[in-house]
Amino acid sequence: MKIFVDTNIFIDILLGREPFVGHSALVYKLCENGLIEGYIAPITVNNIHYICRKVHNTTAIKAFLHKVSKDFTIAPMDSITIEKANSLSIGDYEDALQYAMALQVGAECLVTRNTKDFKHIAHKGLYP
Repeated sequence: MKIFVDTNIFIDILLGREPFVGHSALVYKLCENGLIEGYIAPITVNNIHYICRKVHNTTAIKAFLHKVSKDFTIAPMDSITIEKANSLSIGDYEDALQYAMALQVGAECLVTRNTKDFKHIAHKGLYP
């Protein structure tokens, strides 16, 4: 199974955000162990660093990002991705890009806590 994982899942883990960290860690563990094939957006990497730098030192964040880069595939973002994102009715453009990348890699679901911006797909599976 292929899944596309939103940035907030990783931030939950790195910052130990309750009550989400347990479920987020489970998603990570399934990908880490190869039971699920996990994909992330290229911007997820710098968003994790930017958001977590106020709580963790750069060395710890870089170690976490190194692990993430080994356990998840970074999805391509190209002109096809941008055109697909432009055609979507998702208010947050970063989320539209992530959704377009998820479609592009053939992900079966998009794992996020941000249900507000992805509500149009919440009960329909990944494909509209």
